[in-house]
Amino acid sequence: MLLPSPLLPDDILLRKKCKIVSLRELRTKDVQNVINQLLDYVYANSKSTKNGKKKPRVVGLSANQLGYDLNVAVVDLAIGHKDYNDIHVLVNPVITWSSKTLIEKDEGCVNLPDVRGLVKRSRRIKIEAFDRSGNKLTLDLNGWPAVLLQHEIGHLNGKLFIDYLSNPKKAFLVKQKDFSNYKKNSKTWDKFIDVSDLVVKR
Repeated sequence: MLLPSPLLPDDILLRKKCKIVSLRELRTKDVQNVINQLLDYVYANSKSTKNGKKKPRVVGLSANQLGYDLNVAVVDLAIGHKDYNDIHVLVNPVITWSSKTLIEKDEGCVNLPDVRGLVKRSRRIKIEAFDRSGNKLTLDLNGWPAVLLQHEIGHLNGKLFIDYLSNPKKAFLVKQKDFSNYKKNSKTWDKFIDVSDLVVKR
Protein backbone atom coordinates (compact mmCIF):
# COMPACT_ATOMS: atom_id res chain seq x y z
CA MET A 1 0.00 0.00 0.00
CA LEU A 2 1.56 3.27 -1.11
CA LEU A 3 0.77 6.80 -0.06
CA PRO A 4 1.05 9.64 -2.58
CA SER A 5 4.54 11.12 -2.38
CA PRO A 6 5.19 13.94 -2.74
CA LEU A 7 1.87 15.69 -2.29
CA LEU A 8 0.62 17.35 -5.46
CA PRO A 9 -1.10 20.75 -5.43
CA ASP A 10 -4.12 19.22 -7.18
CA ASP A 11 -4.47 16.29 -4.78
CA ILE A 12 -8.14 17.05 -4.14
CA LEU A 13 -8.96 14.35 -1.60
CA LEU A 14 -6.27 15.51 0.84
CA ARG A 15 -7.64 19.04 0.58
CA LYS A 16 -11.35 18.40 1.11
CA LYS A 17 -13.36 17.80 4.25
CA CYS A 18 -13.95 14.08 4.66
CA LYS A 19 -17.44 12.63 4.55
CA ILE A 20 -19.10 11.97 7.91
CA VAL A 21 -19.65 8.24 8.49
CA SER A 22 -23.12 7.24 9.67
CA LEU A 23 -23.40 4.45 12.25
CA ARG A 24 -25.12 2.31 9.62
CA GLU A 25 -22.21 2.82 7.21
CA LEU A 26 -19.71 2.16 9.98
CA ARG A 27 -21.06 -1.34 10.41
CA THR A 28 -20.66 -2.22 6.71
CA LYS A 29 -17.87 -4.47 5.44
CA ASP A 30 -16.59 -1.73 3.15
CA VAL A 31 -15.94 0.76 5.96
CA GLN A 32 -14.58 -1.92 8.29
CA ASN A 33 -12.20 -3.00 5.51
CA VAL A 34 -10.94 0.58 5.18
CA ILE A 35 -10.28 0.63 8.93
CA ASN A 36 -8.37 -2.64 8.58
CA GLN A 37 -6.29 -1.11 5.78
CA LEU A 38 -5.45 1.88 7.99
CA LEU A 39 -4.35 -0.46 10.77
CA ASP A 40 -2.38 -2.62 8.31
CA TYR A 41 -0.51 0.43 7.06
CA VAL A 42 0.20 1.65 10.59
CA TYR A 43 1.67 -1.72 11.56
CA ALA A 44 3.37 -2.59 8.25
CA ASN A 45 7.09 -3.20 8.70
CA SER A 46 6.79 -2.40 12.40
CA LYS A 47 9.20 -3.96 14.87
CA SER A 48 8.53 -5.81 18.09
CA THR A 49 9.51 -3.98 21.26
CA LYS A 50 11.17 -5.69 24.21
CA ASN A 51 7.79 -6.68 25.64
CA GLY A 52 6.98 -8.49 22.37
CA LYS A 53 4.32 -6.07 21.17
CA LYS A 54 4.34 -4.49 17.73
CA LYS A 55 5.14 -0.78 17.71
CA PRO A 56 3.41 1.27 14.97
CA ARG A 57 5.64 2.78 12.28
CA VAL A 58 3.45 5.90 12.13
CA VAL A 59 1.61 7.47 15.06
CA GLY A 60 -1.38 8.71 13.07
CA LEU A 61 -3.09 8.11 9.74
CA SER A 62 -6.37 9.34 8.25
CA ALA A 63 -8.53 7.58 5.68
CA ASN A 64 -8.03 10.25 3.01
CA GLN A 65 -4.27 9.64 3.14
CA LEU A 66 -5.05 6.21 1.68
CA GLY A 67 -7.52 7.62 -0.83
CA TYR A 68 -10.81 7.13 1.04
CA ASP A 69 -13.32 9.92 1.60
CA LEU A 70 -14.26 8.85 5.13
CA ASN A 71 -13.98 10.73 8.42
CA VAL A 72 -11.84 8.06 10.10
CA ALA A 73 -8.37 8.20 11.65
CA VAL A 74 -6.09 5.79 13.50
CA VAL A 75 -3.83 7.20 16.23
CA ASP A 76 -1.32 5.86 18.73
CA LEU A 77 -1.83 7.89 21.89
CA ALA A 78 1.28 6.37 23.47
CA ILE A 79 3.38 8.68 21.30
CA GLY A 80 6.80 9.16 22.86
CA HIS A 81 6.67 5.85 24.77
CA LYS A 82 8.87 3.26 23.07
CA ASP A 83 7.69 0.09 24.74
CA TYR A 84 3.92 0.15 24.39
CA ASN A 85 1.14 1.56 22.24
CA ASP A 86 -2.38 2.84 22.70
CA ILE A 87 -4.08 2.50 19.31
CA HIS A 88 -7.45 4.15 18.79
CA VAL A 89 -9.72 4.08 15.76
CA LEU A 90 -11.59 7.39 15.75
CA VAL A 91 -14.69 7.89 13.61
CA ASN A 92 -16.01 11.43 13.06
CA PRO A 93 -13.68 12.96 15.69
CA VAL A 94 -14.54 16.52 16.74
CA ILE A 95 -12.60 18.89 18.97
CA THR A 96 -15.14 20.18 21.48
CA TRP A 97 -12.72 22.35 23.48
CA SER A 98 -9.14 23.55 23.12
CA SER A 99 -6.89 25.47 25.48
CA LYS A 100 -5.63 28.94 24.68
CA THR A 101 -2.20 27.83 25.87
CA LEU A 102 -0.11 26.69 22.90
CA ILE A 103 2.90 24.43 22.53
CA GLU A 104 5.29 24.23 19.60
CA LYS A 105 6.22 20.76 18.34
CA ASP A 106 8.06 19.34 15.36
CA GLU A 107 5.66 17.77 12.85
CA GLY A 108 5.88 15.87 9.59
CA CYS A 109 3.59 13.90 7.30
CA VAL A 110 3.95 10.68 5.32
CA ASN A 111 2.51 12.52 2.31
CA LEU A 112 5.41 14.99 2.49
CA PRO A 113 8.26 12.64 3.39
CA ASP A 114 11.13 15.16 3.27
CA VAL A 115 9.33 18.08 4.92
CA ARG A 116 9.27 18.93 8.64
CA GLY A 117 8.33 22.03 10.60
CA LEU A 118 7.62 23.53 14.01
CA VAL A 119 3.89 24.07 14.55
CA LYS A 120 2.05 25.77 17.41
CA ARG A 121 -1.11 24.05 18.59
CA SER A 122 -3.30 23.96 21.70
CA ARG A 123 -1.64 22.20 24.64
CA ARG A 124 -4.85 20.52 25.76
CA ILE A 125 -8.00 19.50 23.89
CA LYS A 126 -11.19 17.54 24.42
CA ILE A 127 -12.54 15.28 21.70
CA GLU A 128 -15.71 13.37 20.95
CA ALA A 129 -15.73 10.50 18.45
CA PHE A 130 -16.99 6.96 17.85
CA ASP A 131 -14.89 3.81 17.92
CA ARG A 132 -15.10 1.26 15.10
CA SER A 133 -18.01 -0.47 16.85
CA GLY A 134 -20.03 2.73 17.08
CA ASN A 135 -19.44 3.37 20.79
CA LYS A 136 -19.11 7.02 21.75
CA LEU A 137 -15.68 8.12 23.01
CA THR A 138 -14.66 11.22 24.94
CA LEU A 139 -10.96 12.01 25.20
CA ASP A 140 -9.20 14.66 27.27
CA LEU A 141 -5.68 14.98 25.89
CA ASN A 142 -2.64 16.98 26.93
CA GLY A 143 0.75 17.54 25.29
CA TRP A 144 1.88 15.31 22.43
CA PRO A 145 -1.36 13.27 22.17
CA ALA A 146 -3.30 16.55 21.86
CA VAL A 147 -0.95 17.71 19.10
CA LEU A 148 -1.30 14.38 17.29
CA LEU A 149 -5.09 14.54 17.32
CA GLN A 150 -5.12 18.13 16.08
CA HIS A 151 -2.83 17.02 13.24
CA GLU A 152 -5.07 14.08 12.25
CA ILE A 153 -8.34 15.98 12.61
CA GLY A 154 -6.72 18.62 10.42
CA HIS A 155 -6.21 15.91 7.77
CA LEU A 156 -9.89 14.98 7.98
CA ASN A 157 -10.78 18.64 7.42
CA GLY A 158 -8.46 19.02 4.42
CA LYS A 159 -5.64 20.72 6.35
CA LEU A 160 -1.96 19.83 6.50
CA PHE A 161 0.67 20.81 9.05
CA ILE A 162 2.37 23.04 6.46
CA ASP A 163 -0.72 25.30 6.55
CA TYR A 164 0.27 26.26 10.10
CA LEU A 165 3.96 27.01 9.55
CA SER A 166 5.00 30.56 10.40
CA ASN A 167 7.03 30.71 7.16
CA PRO A 168 6.12 28.01 4.58
CA LYS A 169 8.88 29.30 2.30
CA LYS A 170 11.35 27.97 4.87
CA ALA A 171 9.97 24.58 5.87
CA PHE A 172 12.69 22.19 6.98
CA LEU A 173 14.08 19.87 4.30
CA VAL A 174 14.93 16.60 6.04
CA LYS A 175 16.02 13.60 3.99
CA GLN A 176 15.59 10.20 5.63
CA LYS A 177 19.35 9.81 6.05
CA ASP A 178 19.45 13.10 7.99
CA PHE A 179 16.47 12.44 10.25
CA SER A 180 18.32 11.43 13.44
CA ASN A 181 20.61 14.45 13.09
CA TYR A 182 17.57 16.67 12.56
CA LYS A 183 15.85 15.35 15.70
CA LYS A 184 18.87 16.47 17.74
CA ASN A 185 19.13 19.87 16.05
CA SER A 186 15.63 20.87 14.89
CA LYS A 187 15.84 24.29 16.54
CA THR A 188 18.95 25.22 14.52
CA TRP A 189 18.29 23.30 11.28
CA ASP A 190 19.49 25.21 8.22
CA LYS A 191 18.23 23.15 5.27
CA PHE A 192 14.98 24.53 3.89
CA ILE A 193 12.33 23.89 1.24
CA ASP A 194 9.64 26.24 -0.08
CA VAL A 195 6.18 24.64 0.30
CA SER A 196 4.20 27.88 -0.04
CA ASP A 197 2.61 26.67 -3.31
CA LEU A 198 1.07 23.76 -1.39
CA VAL A 199 -0.28 25.81 1.50
CA VAL A 200 -3.98 26.50 1.97
CA LYS A 201 -4.70 29.54 4.10
CA ARG A 202 -6.56 28.90 7.36
